[in-house]
Amino acid sequence: MIRPNQDAINKLVELYQSGNLEEAETKAKELLNQFPDEITVLNILAEIQDGKGQTEEAIKTYEKALQVNSNSPETHFNLGLVFHRLGRNKEANTSYQKAISLKPDFINAYFNLGLVYQNVQDYKKATENYQKAIELQPNFHEAIGALGTTLQAQGKLEEAIQRYQKALSIQPDAKNHFNLAAGFRTQGSLDLAIEHFEKSLSIDDKNSHALTSLGDALWHKGKTKEALRKFNQALVINPDNSIANYNLAVFLSDNNDLEKALIHFQNSKIYDWQERSLYCLYKTEQYDKFKAELDTIIKNKKNDSPFLATLSKHYAINFKQDDQYNFCRSPLDFAGHMSIKELTEPGSPLLKELLNDIEKEEISKRTQSRLHHGNQSAGNLFKRSENSFKILSKLIAKAIQNYYEQNKEKDKESIFVNQFPDKIEFNSSWYVKMQSGGHLDSHIHEEGWVSGSVYLSIPKEKKDPNEGAIELSLHGDNYPKKHDNFPTKTIPVEVGDVVFFPSSVFHRTIPFTSNEERICIAFDLKPQQTYLR
Repeated sequence: MIRPNQDAINKLVELYQSGNLEEAETKAKELLNQFPDEITVLNILAEIQDGKGQTEEAIKTYEKALQVNSNSPETHFNLGLVFHRLGRNKEANTSYQKAISLKPDFINAYFNLGLVYQNVQDYKKATENYQKAIELQPNFHEAIGALGTTLQAQGKLEEAIQRYQKALSIQPDAKNHFNLAAGFRTQGSLDLAIEHFEKSLSIDDKNSHALTSLGDALWHKGKTKEALRKFNQALVINPDNSIANYNLAVFLSDNNDLEKALIHFQNSKIYDWQERSLYCLYKTEQYDKFKAELDTIIKNKKNDSPFLATLSKHYAINFKQDDQYNFCRSPLDFAGHMSIKELTEPGSPLLKELLNDIEKEEISKRTQSRLHHGNQSAGNLFKRSENSFKILSKLIAKAIQNYYEQNKEKDKESIFVNQFPDKIEFNSSWYVKMQSGGHLDSHIHEEGWVSGSVYLSIPKEKKDPNEGAIELSLHGDNYPKKHDNFPTKTIPVEVGDVVFFPSSVFHRTIPFTSNEERICIAFDLKPQQTYLR
């Protein structure tokens, strides 16, 4: 086979590596006119085309190269890169697999194959391929960090954090600092989360996603001015950043700047932005716009939403109309109240352990505008490593299964019953500690399906029997109200009790006067289909 001389190929490589893509492309095509089957030039041309955004041309060129030599692992790998970037996971998988079959020690192919499996949530195979890449190259910090993300996706938070820390010990980089920060955020360690978000930004200060995540952590620490500054910085860098728009909108909404919040929710178009936009319209009494958008969403909604249920139900009662959404016809009928015997037995070891573990300093407290004379934890308690939280989560999961069995024949046509999650998974859990005068204003848990609280300490001294009780209602959160015909239900609670209710139901704590502490752990069952962050 006649080949171009090495000087010509070297010149082509120099042009490509210098970034002079136009001249490099011209040179590559000139060489291919003379030597159409020169695989080195075909590969370089494909890389040039890919670099210019001509992905379909690049694919055709790589395929032509493989017609010349189907046993080139690098060509299969490069073709896989293009498919991968296009989200064509099946084709990327095939290309990476072929590259590995031809070159069993192809480290980057194992790594990228892991990324593909992670994209399709096959965490077992993703883990296998990351581990193979690490086995071949023990200091492959990107693979170690990626392994951490698969572990975190499977709820193995402590193991994930260890992997992020190991990766950073090898090579500090923005991505693993970000992942470690996100792990600490979930764990409830806000100070550590903030520290590592800031370290990520010190390496890459133009990462708008890191800025908005830092803003979120600062907000939960009560540093609202700093949080707002980070959100706005993120949007200066990338005005179209969906997460930055969404987080800023939530911040503005919680601070009652509903008109501005509405704009940013509509700009985000992620998660539950439609419901939150409706919320802004309803709270500002823009009823005509609200009703028109409500009707459209109910007609086209693909994911079922307790938040939408709250809004639809409140509007229906307010204006004495039928509730078109039918999430749950009589939500208060689904209030469940039972006890967990492991917490009620005399001298309960589990109760003692739980009370001890919630005092741990590394569990950060977060600000909560609706909570008065008390504090609550950040992060997700049920994802922490303490044995008491793990045991309690299993006990509550079992209680939820019993709750479903007791209620599955009620309102069988409702969304709440029909779409009840098959898998018991908690997307959030946190403790709430209150002192004298303590109470929570009415609110819903818009990111749950079933919500509830388990009670670890209840004041015994009461001037009124309902002090410290939980009150459920179909009205709350200062929704505009045309009359007072909104039903309520009050449930007095004792230590060891657990209360369940649809996440669409408003609930509050009735203030108490005793100097004793009121301590509970609240939680949300994750919906079947979810847009959660």
